[in-house]
Amino acid sequence: MYKHLSAPTLPEASQTVARAEQIGDYELGDTLGVGAYAVVRLATHRKTAVKAAVKIIPKDSETGLAKSIQKELTIHRGLQHRNISKFLESKEEPECIYIFVEYAAAGELFDKIEPDRGIQEDLAHLYFLQLISGVRYMHSRGISHRDLKPENILLDSSGTLKISDFGLATVFRHGGRSRPLETPCGSAPYVAPEVLEEEYSGDAVDIWSCGIILYVMMIGNTPWELPSADSDEFRSYQESRENPKHEPWNRLQGPVRKLLLGMLRINPTKRYSVKHILKDEWYNRPNALLTDGLVNDPVQLASLLMENVNDASNCSPVVAYSQPLNTGRFLQSQSMAFDVRNYASSQPARNNERASDSSLGARIAISWQDEALELSQPATQFTEATFLEVFSSERLTRFFSQSDPDFIIDSLADAMVSNLVAHTVHANLQKIAISTTDQRRCFLTGEVKVVPYGTDSQLVMFVKSRGDPLEWKRMFKALVSTLLDAENPIHLQMNP
Repeated sequence: MYKHLSAPTLPEASQTVARAEQIGDYELGDTLGVGAYAVVRLATHRKTAVKAAVKIIPKDSETGLAKSIQKELTIHRGLQHRNISKFLESKEEPECIYIFVEYAAAGELFDKIEPDRGIQEDLAHLYFLQLISGVRYMHSRGISHRDLKPENILLDSSGTLKISDFGLATVFRHGGRSRPLETPCGSAPYVAPEVLEEEYSGDAVDIWSCGIILYVMMIGNTPWELPSADSDEFRSYQESRENPKHEPWNRLQGPVRKLLLGMLRINPTKRYSVKHILKDEWYNRPNALLTDGLVNDPVQLASLLMENVNDASNCSPVVAYSQPLNTGRFLQSQSMAFDVRNYASSQPARNNERASDSSLGARIAISWQDEALELSQPATQFTEATFLEVFSSERLTRFFSQSDPDFIIDSLADAMVSNLVAHTVHANLQKIAISTTDQRRCFLTGEVKVVPYGTDSQLVMFVKSRGDPLEWKRMFKALVSTLLDAENPIHLQMNP
């Protein structure tokens, strides 16, 4: 039996612990994300200045959680691959467990994908190859990730893909013998249909998730809410005999369509395996962006991704957001409603700046036009920092206004009501907390901050803490569209 979760939050005592300023040799910085049972923060080593993402798990979260955490530590510690976030170390204290992993400085891959548009085929091919490289390695070690989704597909400072968050990972093969898995877990739009039947093969469900990720990179949306008869979109896919011709499937043609449909075969015994993928025509197509599986020119990659970004002021309204808080990560029974399957992502989002810093706007607000101009200059003038500056996730979901901050907050709140975005206004802090669900009924949380920019303008930033980055951007565009159509507009601008 499956049930949706209501939005969980850390206990108050746990939140206090999670706000600590240092642990061991690390100084703790900004919050990168928040899960049901953990907070993820940026950490900087005081001696080496190396940055890490630290998952902070309070011990008062839930009895029985410790065993699952130890399982995650054991699995992640044993994985060493260039497309998997590197495990650094772990620490245990009376109140918390700390897991330090490689910091993926460029944030989530899906921050760079336009809703309902996707990315260029060369870019999708590049990241698909890197994704399969990491998954192939995991499977060779007998490990199934079981939660491949946007929040867990990150990029480092050169744009290289990193698979993160092994909280749901498990051993499906040991000593040459495979075992069926039974625990229903994962994120609804990305989970394989057989997971709902509570018996499945660990490698086959990961391949399905990789197929959904490829679909999203090509199309800019997930194909369905959940792969079950309850979904009209999935039922249509079944009725087409796994060969849909309608929009948006008709946008997929040629070799990439053949590969994708092979990975999304409903019968797992007929689904493509890693071996099939490695022999596939589209998989083996040439790609000038890669050399031996690595990004050969981060600046060129940043330039291509930049071309893909649409100005949000040209957006049109989209599906409204539901206020009831239900998550797309489903669970086995009511007695297991608060277990490890929902406790955190490694680095679900980037939040590099503090709202209390009055210089925040000046530091991050570089116009998209200026960035595009800079990227057209000779690559020898730049370092890998260019990639990070262009693709800070906040920069793609922010705007400027010369209106009064209180009026901006009021206008945003009205727009959220119109779009059914559940929120809480903190007028004294000049921010709005968002806690809603997206069009696939998965969690979407974060906040909108209004901070001074220059002498007479405000910078309005949408900072996600949890959820699909594609859906966060979709919500941002819907709210911008509503603000632009308002009778008393705030005269927002996408550039200062």
